Amino acid sequence: MGAFRFALAVLVVLQHFQHLLPAAGRVVFSRMGFGATAVCVFFAVSGFVVAEANAAFYAGRPGAFLVNRALRVGPPYFAAFLLSLLVQSGLYGAGHLVLWDYTLVGAPWAPWRLLSGVLALLPGFNPRWLGQDFEFLPFVWSLRMEAAFYLAAALVLVAARRFGGWVIAAGFCAGLLASGVFLLGGRPGALSTAPMFLFGVALYFWRARPGVASVAAVGAALAMAGWGFASWHQHGAPVLGAQLGVLAGLLGVFAWLAGAGISARFKRVDRAAGDLSYALYLNHYAVGLLLTGLFAARGLGIYAVGVVASVTVAWGMARAVEAPLRRVRDRVRERVL
Repeated sequence: MGAFRFALAVLVVLQHFQHLLPAAGRVVFSRMGFGATAVCVFFAVSGFVVAEANAAFYAGRPGAFLVNRALRVGPPYFAAFLLSLLVQSGLYGAGHLVLWDYTLVGAPWAPWRLLSGVLALLPGFNPRWLGQDFEFLPFVWSLRMEAAFYLAAALVLVAARRFGGWVIAAGFCAGLLASGVFLLGGRPGALSTAPMFLFGVALYFWRARPGVASVAAVGAALAMAGWGFASWHQHGAPVLGAQLGVLAGLLGVFAWLAGAGISARFKRVDRAAGDLSYALYLNHYAVGLLLTGLFAARGLGIYAVGVVASVTVAWGMARAVEAPLRRVRDRVRERVL
């Protein structure tokens, strides 16, 4: 899954960096929604990986699972938060800060904004609670969704330890039911992406234990995921049919990879690409803002520079932040991957 996760992160970068192109060159991105679909497929991959990890490493150890997830998500986020703060503060001080997603009133380093950035990973958090309509990483909502899923998975682990494995199936059905209630209520929001996690979970169990029940679970989760995605409004515009096509294609590749083997030669490349994916997702925004603020040029040249620079920064961040934590996470997992 490493190279696939990296490809999804690249799609997000390509979508966001449309701001480095002339207006006429952005039409394809608004129509195809590569970034939005890639984020949703990230959720499906997360569901698969978490289900696999819980079955292999964390049965009866929900605390270890949450600690490992916190180490995976938290430190890289706070490093990216700091980088974004430095870039935005520098551009603001020079009078060159041009935000893509928000209208900033006042300085980025205002205390309430800093507190909002620190609390941004908490499930359900909304910066408006602190009087902010601003986030240092505008896609941090996806990390809040991840954190909520991790908490739900830990609760299922606790319940399964006490009441038996049937709790997993009950939790899966409860998740689909809750998603349906929110969608029928006309308030899908970010919760419309929740069935994507359940699709990944169902796909894992289908691969691990093929049967009628697992096939039915995959079908139900996929139908709910499609419904949720179709109801999702991006920047005020409804999702277009072309975006559903992109989503279906990416989910098809994901389902194929979930059962595919990998050669020993490609395994190292796959691992290296996967190690860059999260850092690329987190840190490309600061790179894009820096290029937008410092250079007036718009075109394929600055666009390509932004992509290459983002991969370079991601490599540095992965080595500086994530690599030192790998041994700690291996000890928590009680297995070296």
